[in-house]
Amino acid sequence: MRINELRPTEENIRNTYLNDTIGRNREVNAFVDILNTLENSCAIALDGVWGSGKTFFVQQVKMILDACCRDSEDVDKQRVKQKWTTMHQGKEPEFQTQLCVYYDAWENDNDEDPVLSLVYSILQDVDAESPFEKESGIFDKGAAIAECLSGRNVTAVVESLKSKDALTDLRKKKQIQAEVKSFFDELLVERADRLVIIVDELDRCKPEYAVRLLERVKHYFADDRISFVFSTNIKELQHTISKFYGEGFDAVRYFDRFFDLRLTLPPVDMDSYLRSISFDKQYVVDRVCYELIKQYGLSMRESSRFIQDVKLAVYEPTHGSHKYNFCFPDGKEELFGLMYIVPLLIALKITDEKPYNQFVAGENAAPLVGLLCDTQMRDDWSYSDFLSQDEYYDTKQPVGSKTKCVTLKQKITDIYEAIFGNHYSYQNRAITIGEYQFTAKTKERLLRAASGLSVYAKYD
Repeated sequence: MRINELRPTEENIRNTYLNDTIGRNREVNAFVDILNTLENSCAIALDGVWGSGKTFFVQQVKMILDACCRDSEDVDKQRVKQKWTTMHQGKEPEFQTQLCVYYDAWENDNDEDPVLSLVYSILQDVDAESPFEKESGIFDKGAAIAECLSGRNVTAVVESLKSKDALTDLRKKKQIQAEVKSFFDELLVERADRLVIIVDELDRCKPEYAVRLLERVKHYFADDRISFVFSTNIKELQHTISKFYGEGFDAVRYFDRFFDLRLTLPPVDMDSYLRSISFDKQYVVDRVCYELIKQYGLSMRESSRFIQDVKLAVYEPTHGSHKYNFCFPDGKEELFGLMYIVPLLIALKITDEKPYNQFVAGENAAPLVGLLCDTQMRDDWSYSDFLSQDEYYDTKQPVGSKTKCVTLKQKITDIYEAIFGNHYSYQNRAITIGEYQFTAKTKERLLRAASGLSVYAKYD
């Protein structure tokens, strides 16, 4: 089984920028322009909900800075630089000489001190681009940081830092922590005029580590040559900070101490993104999924998961397979449920457990009414099949023996009640609505299908 998701691999990050796959190139370039104009210390908070593509965005920013801030014979970097030039009307990039480092805070939140972890990441990232000389003073500065902050004597470590495999030894010992200004003096004199440090996933960190990282950055990294970009979900980070300091703590004003500029991640072009993960709208169930993605505002990650879950649950019976026969009264009801209700159940489960529970308990028909009353859905299903022989919709003129006027909302609510209401007994084993026949088993079959473990599930 292949998971269709646009993961932030080096290839995907590059190709997504070169082809503007998710429609964010203009915003990525604008953010790079902001970084390129900074002349003093600045901390930028880039706010976005989980799954909205923050990592993709900041990794593309780093990729552009790496490609445009210095000459390189690397073919991929030249392609990125050419894309930048094309999007700027053929004007060659004029960048400050900048180093850009990416730091995953969540991946490192078991470290004892964020300063140690950050310095290590800077050394690792910069060395990967352009290896340090064995006798470079940068390792001595790193050792001095550790000795100053930890109180441990790390003189014996210095020689290992200068060894042939210095970064391997550094990874084992991670003995770096304090004279930060001296460290950056050494680093920037050798490599660039400015340093951009991207801190990602801070909102996912343990509260103690998140607070310590912000405080350490404030105290030890105040340098006019350094810009910080915090890619985070501000709402979730507020919860994290409040957990540390206690309920009632004003986390919003607390952030004012650290962030000089707050920007909001723009939405992706969802149509472009869905095409990039090979999703199309050829079948009814696919169009249902597309409408639910729009109605519930699913993020990129949520959309990928949602499409995958629906595909796993009901792909075969909803994509033209001749394996199943639905040409009988409760079969027609079953196919309707697989195409419409199962995707809705999965979407509700992903977005919010409370509405899902209310829907399944027969307490709220609104999600189904909202989906089926959508004008985009009306071309995919014969809503006249919901009507009894004497009924007609209020949007039509009565014909012949049709004397009872009903609304589409009313019929959809009736169907919802027939599936999720508790109306069945020994005497009343089935409910017929138009050409559909529902039983006490209907709900059970649909919930089983939505679980991905029914007879309809397909894993290959």
